[in-house]
Amino acid sequence: MNDSISHYLILGDCTKTSEIDRLPLIDLLITSPPYFNAPFDYEDFYRNYEEFLSLIEDFGNRFFARIAPKGIISLNIDDMLVKGIKYPIIADLTKILMKIGFKLRGQIIWKKPEGYIRISRRSGVFLQHPYPMYYYPDNLIENILIFQKSGDFMESKSNSELKITQDIWPMTNVLPIKGRLEENIAAFPEELPKKLINLFTREKEWVCDPFLGSGTTMKVARDLNRNSIGIEKLKELLSIIEEKVGHKFSTNATHNSIFKFLKSSNNYQIKKKRKGKSGNLSLINLALNPKFNHSGVSKYDLLILDMRNLHESGLNPNFSELLKHLRDGRILIVLYDSIQENIEKIPLHIINDQIMNQGIRLRDKITVWYKNNKNWVVKTKNNETVVFQHEYYEVLIYQKGKFDYKTKSKQEKEDSKLDKQKFLSEKWFLSLWDFRDKIKSECDKDVFSRLIELFTYNNEKVASNTKILNVSNRKISLNYVKL
Repeated sequence: MNDSISHYLILGDCTKTSEIDRLPLIDLLITSPPYFNAPFDYEDFYRNYEEFLSLIEDFGNRFFARIAPKGIISLNIDDMLVKGIKYPIIADLTKILMKIGFKLRGQIIWKKPEGYIRISRRSGVFLQHPYPMYYYPDNLIENILIFQKSGDFMESKSNSELKITQDIWPMTNVLPIKGRLEENIAAFPEELPKKLINLFTREKEWVCDPFLGSGTTMKVARDLNRNSIGIEKLKELLSIIEEKVGHKFSTNATHNSIFKFLKSSNNYQIKKKRKGKSGNLSLINLALNPKFNHSGVSKYDLLILDMRNLHESGLNPNFSELLKHLRDGRILIVLYDSIQENIEKIPLHIINDQIMNQGIRLRDKITVWYKNNKNWVVKTKNNETVVFQHEYYEVLIYQKGKFDYKTKSKQEKEDSKLDKQKFLSEKWFLSLWDFRDKIKSECDKDVFSRLIELFTYNNEKVASNTKILNVSNRKISLNYVKL
């Protein structure tokens, strides 16, 4: 290949197409895989969750050899709520890609404008029933997972060009509304690929989006003078891609400076179903099993476990036994931070699998935005160092079975009633809790206090591996446990 810019569009299945093997290695892959049972462009694409994970496995295996050494994969993805069930997509996707051989480097949060989220039917349940256990937050964020094919995560920063950014990015999302070019298409904002391309590539390097959709990544790559490869299975999107990218694709293109068009023989109709693979890629079915046998003495109404400093050497063997002491229907809170200095973090999927092995499912997730001074680093193939200023940790909310609200009397509910005005004014109903004016210790106290108010009634038992839970106005019994 010479130094001119080329753009290739392949209509076909990215997990099967052979055309990509004739193109240069990819320096940066940016994509958003078809969301599991999203309510628009890929609705009913998957028969079940296992089919979604099989697609991710096929994709990872297909592209591992096509990523350049130290090349980056950035995936816009999030845990998905489908018919009241929260699917642990981030943990399961990470498990699959790490098994294939990719290294997880970090996670970027992109925040939608608060005006996009109003009190929904989901979070509005609390306004009708302002009592513990009725809390469901409205999602304000999505995640960008950063994987790398090879390279040392903590390489020296000397003699390198530093690129510095935060790891929470406020961006305005693109809504699939009537009359817009991407109507009924889940397109991400142009700012997302623009930031990633500027951080991880130089001009004339190769950017690829294997689930191209409306063509946003190719359009931005063209604007930024990068080569690009776009792969899209829905041939019906060709005209939309052409309009967005600003070029009429032609199979007769011969000059290297104009767009090139490759058409695979694998056409796809929107309602066609994939054939699922055998094998258990997720423990979601176990966690949703109402007949799961919980052995052991149940004695805690809420478990709060701080795992932000958990070492890669593994979980304490007593962890599974501790989970058995959580009462049926009640909440397990896991505080997790994927970025900690000087320790090898245990991957989230290992924690998630251990929890779901006990028949405990993911219910919700809160991201806590606070004043932090830690960084995480990605070294690119050009020896450029990208420094991310780390600003958040995650609160994972799991539930054991189904809570029976009828077990609480009217008086018990009134005695433990929460302040609706505080819920609204402090924006507890959002999945992003903003504590940027507070350092970690101050932030933790407020977070723990909220969690205890939201998930316990008076005179109940709370267990935790941290001793700073004496800040809630709830009358509870506090128990310290080792992890």
